[in-house]
Amino acid sequence: MKRLIIFMGVAATLSFMSFAQDSSEIVRKISIDDAVVLAAENNISLKRQKITLDTLERRNKTSWNGISPSVSLNGRWSKSLDGIVTDYDAPDGYNYSVGADVNLSLTPSLYTSIVDAKIKYEAGKVAYEEAERQVELSVRKLFYSLLYSQESINLQKRNMETARLRYENNRDKYNRGQLSELDLLQSQYSYESQRPAIESAEISYQNSLASFKQTLGIPQNEKIELEGALEANLPTAELKIGKTVDDLFSIKKLKAGIVQQKNSLLSTRFSAYAPSITASYAYSLAGSNETKDLKSHKETQSISLGVRIPLDGMLPWSTGALSVANQKSNLKDLELQLENERTTLELNLQNSIKNIELKQNQMQLLNRNVEIAQKTYDMTLAAYNHGSRDLLTLQNASDALMKAKLDRQSHIYNLICAIFDLENTLGLPFGSLGKE
Repeated sequence: MKRLIIFMGVAATLSFMSFAQDSSEIVRKISIDDAVVLAAENNISLKRQKITLDTLERRNKTSWNGISPSVSLNGRWSKSLDGIVTDYDAPDGYNYSVGADVNLSLTPSLYTSIVDAKIKYEAGKVAYEEAERQVELSVRKLFYSLLYSQESINLQKRNMETARLRYENNRDKYNRGQLSELDLLQSQYSYESQRPAIESAEISYQNSLASFKQTLGIPQNEKIELEGALEANLPTAELKIGKTVDDLFSIKKLKAGIVQQKNSLLSTRFSAYAPSITASYAYSLAGSNETKDLKSHKETQSISLGVRIPLDGMLPWSTGALSVANQKSNLKDLELQLENERTTLELNLQNSIKNIELKQNQMQLLNRNVEIAQKTYDMTLAAYNHGSRDLLTLQNASDALMKAKLDRQSHIYNLICAIFDLENTLGLPFGSLGKE
C-alpha cells in the first residue's frame, strides 16, 4: 500500500509538471514587419542571389587584372650518376639553370571587359533588389492570406456555433412537442453539414502556415501567432504616384541590357578591326661545376614586342564582319523592346490604378450589403422565434449574412494584394501607397 501511494504521488507530480509545461508553452507572435525581417535574413533564394552578387562584385573590383603581366620562374639542376661523361655533365660536377619570364598582352577587349564587369555588377545589384522585393511581396501576400483564412474560419465557426445553438433549442422544443421532427432534422443537418467545410479550411490553413514558416526560416514545430488585421492595411488617402515609367525595374533592366549590348558591340568591333600588342622579357642564368677548380656560367636576357592587326574584319562576308552586323541587330531589338515596355507599363499602371479605385468604391457597397444582411438575419431570427418564419427562411438569411461577410473579407484581401502589386511595380516601399 505504501509503494502504491508513492507511485501515485510520483505519477501525479509528473502529470502536473507535464501540464504546467504544456500550459506555459511559448507562442511566438509575428507581425508583418517581423515576417519581412525574418524572410530577408533566412530566405534561401535571397542567400543564393547574394552569393551571385558577391561574385559579380569581386569580378568588378579585379577586372583591371588583364593589364597585369604574367610572370613565371623556372630552374633546373642535374648531375650524372652513371659515371659517363657527356657534354652537359661531368663525373665530379653538376649543371644548373635558372630563369624568369615576364609576358604582357594588351588587347582592345581589355577595356570592354572592364566595362562589362561594371555593367554586370550594377545589373546584379538591381536584380538583388528586385529579388528582395519579390520575397517581401510574397511574404506580405502570404501573411494577409493567412489572416484572411483565419477570419474566414472564425466566421464559419461562429456560424456553425449559431446553428448548433439553434439545433439544441429546436431539440428542446421538439421534446416539448412544440416543433415537428422535420424541422428538427433540418436544423440538425444545417448544423452538422458545416463541419466538413471548416475542417477542409483548417487543413488548407495549416498547409499555408507551413509554407509561411519555411519562407521565414522558422522551425515547423514552433507555434506562432499572427498579429494584425486585414482592415488595418486598407488605404486611407488618395493614391499618389510620383514616379515615371523610367524609374521602374523592368525599364532599368532593359536599359542596362542596352548598355551591355553596346559594350558587346564595341568588343566585337575591337576583335574584328583593332590591333593587339604583346611584350615579353626573359632572363636566364646557366652554369656548371665540372671540377672543384673549374666553374663556368652564362647569363642571357631578351625582350620582344609584337603587334597584330586583323584584316579579316574588312571583308563583309568574314566572321568578324557578320558578328558586328548581328550585334547591331540585337541592339536594335533591345531598343524596340524598351519602347514597347514603356507603352505597356503606362497602360498597366493606368489599369492598375483604375482597378484599385474601383475596388475602393465597391467597399462601400459591400459594407452596405453586410449591414442589410445582418439586419435581415436579426429580423428573421426574431420572427422565427415568434413562429412567423420557418427554419429554411432563417437558414437562408444566415447563409446570406455569412456570404456577405466573406465577400467583404475576400474583397479587402484582393484590394490589399492589388496595392502591393502596384507598389512593387513602382518600386515604392510596401505599405506606403494610399497612406497619409
